[in-house]
Amino acid sequence: MRGTSSTSFAEVLRHVEAAPAADGAALDAEAQELFSVADAIDSSNQLVRTLSDPGRPAEVKESTVRALLANRVSPRTLETTLEVVRHRWSEQEDILDALELLGVTALLEQAQSEGVLEQVDGELFDVSRLIDGSGDLTAALDGERGQPARRASLLERLLDGRTHRLTVALAARAVGRRSETKPARRVEEFARFASDRRRRAFASVSSAMPLSEAQQARLGAVLATIYGREIQLNLTVDPAVVGGLQIQVGDDLYDATVLARLSRARSQLVA
Repeated sequence: MRGTSSTSFAEVLRHVEAAPAADGAALDAEAQELFSVADAIDSSNQLVRTLSDPGRPAEVKESTVRALLANRVSPRTLETTLEVVRHRWSEQEDILDALELLGVTALLEQAQSEGVLEQVDGELFDVSRLIDGSGDLTAALDGERGQPARRASLLERLLDGRTHRLTVALAARAVGRRSETKPARRVEEFARFASDRRRRAFASVSSAMPLSEAQQARLGAVLATIYGREIQLNLTVDPAVVGGLQIQVGDDLYDATVLARLSRARSQLVA
């Protein structure tokens, strides 16, 4: 996703992550519901056009979603879908990608809660390489191109007992959606999404002096508020960080050091 769609997805993701967390079983169910919602919308060109049309009133889109999903999904899944259709999307396909990636996010949240996010991330890359490296498997998956559910079942049988169950679920979804993208690339896209989430689940914190437990707790609470989930702190003592903190969460850099403040002040004076 690019442009408007990328911004919209980031906003929806923040909204979803800020909501009260579901338990493990609910996360698995939520992911499957979001995948099913994406497939249901994808099955109707009219639905896709209606829900992705930026010129159509939000009330019409919301009423369409409620009529489609009433009493069929959990309140959380319904609210997530409504949040998606409230935003603007550059391409029709992007609304389907957003719903799917939100389902992927739910499974990755479960992986994080079980402490296996790194394992799942690595296994997804391995599955992508496995498909790429096997002509027979590639041919088998390509042969079921018109039957994505059968492709998913084929990969599930192959991976069952060899990888984590969440890896199986993610890889099966990757090949089980109607798409022109090759199966190996679809799995790789999920792996890269998992890698990004894993980076955003950790904060690299540099300080001139060791932080007390109370300071660590306060910092963790602030970051949890910003990102809508618990962030693990990786602490480093660096004498070059004078009088403050330098915090890296994924691509986000928070630099509150004295040197950084002096640098900003110097730049303002020069300007």
